[in-house]
Amino acid sequence: MFEQEFLNSLNFSGIPLHRIVFFFKVGTPIIMSRNLNSDTGLCNGTRLRVVSLRERSIEATIMSGPFKGKTVFIPRIIFYSEDDDKEFPFKLRRKRFSVVPLQQGPGTVYLSQSPVFTHGQLYVALSRMTSRKAIKIAVDPSAIDENENIHTKNIVYRKIFDL
Repeated sequence: MFEQEFLNSLNFSGIPLHRIVFFFKVGTPIIMSRNLNSDTGLCNGTRLRVVSLRERSIEATIMSGPFKGKTVFIPRIIFYSEDDDKEFPFKLRRKRFSVVPLQQGPGTVYLSQSPVFTHGQLYVALSRMTSRKAIKIAVDPSAIDENENIHTKNIVYRKIFDL
């Protein structure tokens, strides 16, 4: 027999690792990592925002595309190792959510929902983008003034200069 620690350390292609350190919270942006149901918009690369976390599913709202605003449930799915992998005399099975945090997606920068950034954080995040069309910023509706302008604070801790 194989020890549990050994089985957990195995890495097969097409199967997520046993221990993935994703701590999802309500409001966290996530990306689908595989196609689940194209009729409901659950395709690889779809961006969602977590509404609630359950033991066997994640309730999320689609953030963009033709299904924007639609609430969906993402189930845990079972991943199996390939039949052609003859290295071990068994088939590995793991249950995982097929999503990753947005900041681990390609070319993404995630800033917290707080409208206050550390000095230069917003500038650095925006300077990483290679195209204006690629920039998408989630804005709290209360941050929009009557002229449709959006402002954020660039806070400098003034007491540091008193030292």
